[in-house]
Amino acid sequence: MISRRLVRIKALQALYSFQQGNSISDFDWTHLGSDQIRFIDKAKENLADCICQSHAFFLFLLDLPYQLSQHLLEKQAIEKSKYFPDTAKIRDLSLLDRMPLIKHLHLAIGKVENQQFPFVWSELSKNFDAWYEWMNEWEFVCDISIFDNPSFDQQQVFLEEFYASFFETKEAFFDTLSEYYPSWGDDELYTTREIEKTLQGATENGHVSILDSPIKNTEEIEMAILLFEITAKNNSVFEAQIAEITDNWDPSRIAVMDMLIIKLTLTEFLYFPTIPPKVTINEYLEITKNYSTPNSSRFVNGVLDKLRIVLDEQGLIQKVGRGLREK
Repeated sequence: MISRRLVRIKALQALYSFQQGNSISDFDWTHLGSDQIRFIDKAKENLADCICQSHAFFLFLLDLPYQLSQHLLEKQAIEKSKYFPDTAKIRDLSLLDRMPLIKHLHLAIGKVENQQFPFVWSELSKNFDAWYEWMNEWEFVCDISIFDNPSFDQQQVFLEEFYASFFETKEAFFDTLSEYYPSWGDDELYTTREIEKTLQGATENGHVSILDSPIKNTEEIEMAILLFEITAKNNSVFEAQIAEITDNWDPSRIAVMDMLIIKLTLTEFLYFPTIPPKVTINEYLEITKNYSTPNSSRFVNGVLDKLRIVLDEQGLIQKVGRGLREK
């Protein structure tokens, strides 16, 4: 499942792009022209595609150990063909191939329904030799290399450390992914968590659970499109509500991202009855820290808290389910 935070980030980015190409306030949502309808439909389509791509890139990275293992087996075959082959090198090159869990992951990826693969490992294979050299520097790789048949638990731990080492210690690896997939910086947290969950959920009998790729009517995509469309439609209404609680309010002096984040929060307050206001506020404050100015978090927090109190007093925040009402 695509995380809700990533859904919110994608909706925020879609709104920002939409606003850069248009003045949202110029749209009369009750009498949209044909060009405006096409533009909005295209924006929603692009938003859905971005979410699908996030899942596709998760699958792509999940297959890295297998793709790297195949590259190393090709190098192993070359070494074996030499007149005086290096037996130690041949064994070292088989390290990833000695782990059935890697093959199980690869087979599970191939069974995922609705998958679209806009990413191809052959386009990054030039980096495999350098990445293999990095691997050989890591102590946990040396530790497991002594085993001809590492246990399932050893394989799980190895792969968790394998990904952690690439993601956390190799800036060049991060840069390579960012160049290949510009949204990697946005997707990193979601992707690393999904990889960790997938590895931890794998079983010794070869079962690997991976959710099918999202399609147009999945909950995540519907949520993103609703966030985008409702926020855009209510742009003027939301600005009026913000003006009522903001002293000396001047929209031109508020960062664009801050305004969009506040408006998205209002959308969740008023149109998403199953999401508690505190959850909404906490989520958008975290997004503010990463996507707006250094001083934005404090300002946005103050505005959101005031909006929550005022709207609740006016009876406009209607939440359903136990524990969703503010005390």
